[in-house]
Amino acid sequence: MTKTINVSLIAATSLLFTACTSSNTPAPVVQSPSFKLGAQDGCTTASGAYTKSSEAFNNDKEYQNGWYAGRKNCNPSQVQS
Repeated sequence: MTKTINVSLIAATSLLFTACTSSNTPAPVVQSPSFKLGAQDGCTTASGAYTKSSEAFNNDKEYQNGWYAGRKNCNPSQVQS
């Protein structure tokens, strides 16, 4: 009887600690409208039609980061096969 209780207690404790661990799934990234516009302009630039809002690029870090990300992600030479 004592052995059954010990086994049950160990199993219940194991399940409890397993349920409390976090997963390695990253939180979803929420991008600002400014970042999205920069990414769109950067992607257009990578496709061959230079597009950039100089004012936004110089004054808005989110737009600038989006522009670089869009240019990098849409650049045909960056695509791996």
